[in-house]
Amino acid sequence: MYLFTVWLTIAVAAWAFVSAYHRYKDVFHPLIFTMPMFVFIYGYMPLKQVASFQLFSFLSEDQVLFFQVLVLAVLGAFIYGCLRGSSAEVSSANTAATYDPGVLQRTALVMGGAGMLAWAYMVHASGGLRGAFGAANGGVWSDIGYIRDSVYLLLLAIFLLLSKQLYSPRSKVWWASIVVFAFPWLIQALLGARRGPTFVLFVSISVSWYMARNRRPPFLATVVAGALVGFLMLFLVANRGKIFIGSQQELSVDNVDADTTSGAANEYIFGAGCVTAARQSGEYFWGKRILAYVLVRPIPHQLWPNKYEDFGVPELLDNAGVAKGGLQALGWVQIPGAAAAMVGDFWVELWWGAVPLAGLCGWAYGYCWSRAIVVGGVWNIQYVILVALSVYLVTQGIEAVEFRLLILSIPTWWVWRKAAIHAVEPVFA
Repeated sequence: MYLFTVWLTIAVAAWAFVSAYHRYKDVFHPLIFTMPMFVFIYGYMPLKQVASFQLFSFLSEDQVLFFQVLVLAVLGAFIYGCLRGSSAEVSSANTAATYDPGVLQRTALVMGGAGMLAWAYMVHASGGLRGAFGAANGGVWSDIGYIRDSVYLLLLAIFLLLSKQLYSPRSKVWWASIVVFAFPWLIQALLGARRGPTFVLFVSISVSWYMARNRRPPFLATVVAGALVGFLMLFLVANRGKIFIGSQQELSVDNVDADTTSGAANEYIFGAGCVTAARQSGEYFWGKRILAYVLVRPIPHQLWPNKYEDFGVPELLDNAGVAKGGLQALGWVQIPGAAAAMVGDFWVELWWGAVPLAGLCGWAYGYCWSRAIVVGGVWNIQYVILVALSVYLVTQGIEAVEFRLLILSIPTWWVWRKAAIHAVEPVFA
């Protein structure tokens, strides 16, 4: 029965993938991006876990059967919400609005410059590039959260430069700006061997590039490119211990999917464990983590050292609190850095409210896509932001998306509002 539900999950996600393209003829539809990730985590991973005899050494068949049924419910709600949002009627009245590209250009350069300064500061504080990336799993760091999060301004600058209003491939300044602003993310993706930055950088730039020209790549080319990006992400993770400045170790493509059989740190096993532990304890957050990331996270730790403890969610300091119910009852030791992925994260937050939450997320993706298609403008960038963050939504959860969405979206809408005019001037001449 359990394997049947796993294969049913794969079939439902595959149907949604094909149906979305058949219905909308757009390779940038949100189901095209999200369904392969669902298949990998909730289809391929459990099949590999069963084949390697790891899964049932952590959980019983009844426990994983419940989890997989929950996966199907969450997946179905996300697909339904996405299709409903995609079919929502959108007025094209705002398509005639124009924006001052000079304002957009200046803002992009200022935000990109601020992001570069923040990144340069963290590189210096980390002992230079060799200090930051001279060991496996490297990266830059600052104890000040606002400096750490300022690197997202680099993405916002790139998205603005790749908007239809600023698209200028004949300009050397335009090209140089994009390359410079993308460099920190490229370094973090490759030398840091990070899946998230890799997906964000390659996918968001590709989507922005085509949307700025109102074009789409061929379906087959999109599938191949997506497979290559996915392979690169797995390759980086499989060789993470060998990738750093000065490394003499030989990289290998063997066992690039080893992360799918990594025991209690595996997203599928850990997510199923968190769901099981929460069911046994009856303890859920009921939205407190979501509120904490909006209301408490922006307050500097230096001003409020015990902010999460005082807010009543001290668990956030340990793997985003997804093991709130405790894994001790299962005989587990929680692995630092483990992620419960979307289904486990949603369940720990809202119990069966995970299903309507997934439907709401799907609707938001579908509606934003339809606005980008019909209205364009700022909605193009907003949709690119959602696409870029989809990897965090599916592989980690709502909290991993929440603060990044606010950091990228609020400045985007503010800039677009400031740039609204009735006459335009050329830039990057």
